[in-house]
Amino acid sequence: MKLTRHIILFLLFICSSEVFAQLNHKHFITMGRIDLSEEDYSEAIHNFNMAIVAKPNDFEAYFLRGIAKYSLNDFSGAVNDFSRTLELHPLYVRAYHYRGISNDQLGNYADAKKDYNDAIKLDPYDSELHIALGSTKLHLNEFEEAIASFDTALIINPTNANAYINRGVAKRFLNRLDEAVDDLNKAVYYDFFNVEALVRRGIIQMEREKYEDAMLDFNNALKMDSDNPIIYFNRGTVHLNMGDTIAALKDYERVNNLDENNALTYFNRALIYGQMKEDDIAMALFNKVIEINPENIYGYFNRGILHYKMNDFDSAEDDFTRVIELFPDFIDAWVNRSVVRYEKGDIEGAEHDRYKSKEIINLISEKESNIDSLYNIYSTSIDYDKIIAFDSDFTNGDKGGKLAQFSEVNIRPFGNYIVSVEEFDTKDKINKRHYIDATMSHLNENKELGSLTLVYKIHDIFDDDYQSLLNDMIIETITDNDLRTFLKGLSNYEIHNYQHAENDFKSLLDDNIYEIYSGINIAAIQKDKAELVLANQNYNDPISIGQKKSSEKRSVKKQEKPDYHQALNTLTELVEKNKSNAFIWYNLGNVHLQMQEFHKAIDDYSEAIRYESNLAEAYYNRGLTLLFLGEKEMAMNDLSKAGELGIKESYAVIKRFIND
Repeated sequence: MKLTRHIILFLLFICSSEVFAQLNHKHFITMGRIDLSEEDYSEAIHNFNMAIVAKPNDFEAYFLRGIAKYSLNDFSGAVNDFSRTLELHPLYVRAYHYRGISNDQLGNYADAKKDYNDAIKLDPYDSELHIALGSTKLHLNEFEEAIASFDTALIINPTNANAYINRGVAKRFLNRLDEAVDDLNKAVYYDFFNVEALVRRGIIQMEREKYEDAMLDFNNALKMDSDNPIIYFNRGTVHLNMGDTIAALKDYERVNNLDENNALTYFNRALIYGQMKEDDIAMALFNKVIEINPENIYGYFNRGILHYKMNDFDSAEDDFTRVIELFPDFIDAWVNRSVVRYEKGDIEGAEHDRYKSKEIINLISEKESNIDSLYNIYSTSIDYDKIIAFDSDFTNGDKGGKLAQFSEVNIRPFGNYIVSVEEFDTKDKINKRHYIDATMSHLNENKELGSLTLVYKIHDIFDDDYQSLLNDMIIETITDNDLRTFLKGLSNYEIHNYQHAENDFKSLLDDNIYEIYSGINIAAIQKDKAELVLANQNYNDPISIGQKKSSEKRSVKKQEKPDYHQALNTLTELVEKNKSNAFIWYNLGNVHLQMQEFHKAIDDYSEAIRYESNLAEAYYNRGLTLLFLGEKEMAMNDLSKAGELGIKESYAVIKRFIND
């Protein structure tokens, strides 16, 4: 009888423990939800951790913890939690949705697309899933495909303002501005209190020079979001285009009150105060620009002009010298320093700068110019708008994979070489312009890849006709772990899963065989990511002051070039260890070319040709660079050689830009 009693008490204890755990689980879930609503994400994670301890196999805590991690920009952690959620609840659509968003943030676009598509299979009538899928396509510059996704979302929900906003953004990138405005009109109609719709419509109205309409949008947006610096910045630019300088200054000052480190706004304010002859205020603002960004050549350049106006020739010379140090081919700086040196009585230094500026001008222009007249224009000019127009032309940099200076004639250099795979042709030879080194040859002898072989080939995974030769089935048959990891990285790269690809390649950087190949591919990924980041920012960033040709009205400031420093550093380290690898030198030349460091690019291409005398793309890209610098004869030789080696485009360039 006692035994029975003890058993009953023990069972009651177990039941009480389970109830207690369930109560704790609910408590921590509730507390975590409160923390999420209050944006206390770290505390939310703590509570969800406790909920998981209390009930390890409940999907809700993992899902909500993923939300908290995402909110803290821990996108990898969020992906892990959403994945665990799906292990416990494979049909949970929201986990697919939010994992897709997290993968998108990581740059794993193929994974993001897969997540959205899996979610859509489970719930094809959720318009938000189609919007999310379209947004990822936007990030890949797949604008027409993105529009198709937004169209589907609008079929499901014709009043979805976000679908109209995003479709309008896609059409804006396709330069279909009138259609973009129509979509944003509908977004505002269905959700008048949507600040994003008003701001985006206002920006497009500025681009259409519909300044009164833009002003109305920004004013309405500010009624709902009165502390948003981007809105004040854009409204300030509208005021400026409408000729109300005082109102523009007030808006720009409001921006700097809200954002004390906004160098762009200080710069614009300095330009305006300079035009108003408020030199002391302009000087203080230029100082602030340089304090925030010590390598901003336009801060130094404009401050130098201001010093010159104020007869502080020593300081003016220092500023122009700094510009020349940062950008040796900046003609205006050489001209202005020459004028300053004349004022100081340094005739020898002035003549040197005069000669240098003439040399640069002759390199970039075929036309004979009256150089004395040109110097007079430069030296007496304090027209800040002209200086900014020059700035705008240069900071546009690389756009959509083209060099800006070539964009009007649609000439573009060849892209990077990567280490990839290729099929043998019927004669068991690699297709032309694919290269194999000794190590690759040895690896290929093992025949693990069957008809495929490792090669150096031009990076073309963004081409419309590109088709991958890899798939999971092929990769899983590889018995060599390092080769399998390398191919996984390559496969992830081909489908734009950049973080996964980079991680795969980085795991091989200590491998004697795959270190070089992995490093080359990592640098290519870093370059791609830099360009995609710029494309995504191109629409969202504020607009700066600029000026078109003298016959045109003011225009917006163009975007800066991508940040290629990661790729540059990776390639620089690689080439130090592998000085005889032509493909590293070639890729390094491409990065320097995109950074507009033209002479460095020429040197890099020359090294590539030194180690691989038939590298056609190196001749072609070096020829284009020399052509831009005005070295026609040398450019002709390189383009001719590139044509001889199979690049047909060389002959079109020769005909159009050298022989005509």
